[in-house]
Amino acid sequence: MKKKLGIALGSGAARGICHFGVLKALLNEGIRPDVICGTSVGALVGAAYVTDHLNSLESWFREQSSRKMLSHLDIKLFASGGLADGEQFIHILKTEFGDYKIEDLPIPFAAVACDMNSGKEVWITEGSIWDAVRASGAYPGLLTPVNRDGQWLLDGGIVNPVPVTVCRALGATHVIGVNLNHDLLAPQERKEKEKNGLINLDYPIIGKVRDKIIDTFGDKLKFPTKSREYRPSIMDVMSCTVNVMQDRITRSRLAGDPADAIFNPRLSHIGFLETDKADEIIQEGERCVLRNIDQLGYLN
Repeated sequence: MKKKLGIALGSGAARGICHFGVLKALLNEGIRPDVICGTSVGALVGAAYVTDHLNSLESWFREQSSRKMLSHLDIKLFASGGLADGEQFIHILKTEFGDYKIEDLPIPFAAVACDMNSGKEVWITEGSIWDAVRASGAYPGLLTPVNRDGQWLLDGGIVNPVPVTVCRALGATHVIGVNLNHDLLAPQERKEKEKNGLINLDYPIIGKVRDKIIDTFGDKLKFPTKSREYRPSIMDVMSCTVNVMQDRITRSRLAGDPADAIFNPRLSHIGFLETDKADEIIQEGERCVLRNIDQLGYLN
């Protein structure tokens, strides 16, 4: 049987920008995926690949600061189900790169989401590819759930952070998995990085929400004086919770259906929305492939 390569692009917020580097490095080695499946940001980069906009979307991300990304997410203070609806970001994708139906693409593609009511895994393999990306990336608490055919969908990282199983179901005989949540920082290591300024504690989304509240209510609300002593922010708690959950789920899923090759980019120091570090993140994606190139011997 002819070998058919699938690549499972994992979830991981800003760390997922490294998927651009992973795919470029594979292409430089003459390795072209026949099947692409992605979860959350993995679905976004995978969609760029199968629509032939990988380089264009990479260039777009290199120009985005954290503040710009937040403006694209379209924060709504009293939105139902999340702080932002993300529709502006999806509109940008459709306007800049055009919309495509997944079923019309030359490369099999699936975006993974989670049914909010049943907890079941949902594979989106038809319809608008950017709408599928939006559903796959409905990060709990941040982006509102997406209603698709009567199902309320959440981020696929809740159920399948590195969708190896989906690649196999779409016909891949061999699968490369890209896991973005493999080396969560230990508490002491995190404290050292914070003290040395290697982790940005001031998640801009929190500041933006506070600004909106202050603009609306003025002096009626009093906020505590900012302290330099580290205290977890809302985004700290949300992202840490999801990261730990995804790490445990990934270990379990990969133990049951291991990838033929697994890439673990070293990006645990990258914050949830640190798109400012796109160059560094993409370079680590490229380095990760080169570090693990011997795992791909089965493709020869």
